[in-house]
Amino acid sequence: MGITALTTQPSLSAGSPARAYCTGTMSLSSVLSADAIESAIKDCQAPDSFNHKKFFQLCGLTKKSPQEVKTVFGILDNDGSGYIEEEELKFFLQRFSPAARALTDKETKAFLSAADDDNDGKIGAEEFQAMVLS
Repeated sequence: MGITALTTQPSLSAGSPARAYCTGTMSLSSVLSADAIESAIKDCQAPDSFNHKKFFQLCGLTKKSPQEVKTVFGILDNDGSGYIEEEELKFFLQRFSPAARALTDKETKAFLSAADDDNDGKIGAEEFQAMVLS
């Protein structure tokens, strides 16, 4: 009976955005506390109030190991390309909390330029790690 329950439990397809949010949130909360994530999200509810440095501090990411930061990067890299592109950055907050707002274009561009050291228009794992831990 246990095997049947395991094989029939997922009701969402692997490509479903809801499933991506669900697995992303579960994985993020295995690295960061739910309370810290909630505090960080609340701090930047107003449009154009997002500050990546403050967000990383409030959610506790700046206190994590380089490996834990890379784990978070992998969750934020929604398409698995090895980079966080501008379109993924727009929905950055929603990867932490599905009910969070999308970043404004101004916030997205500022976030990208702060981390994109090689100016290729996307954030790689090393760039993300350097930004978070600096």
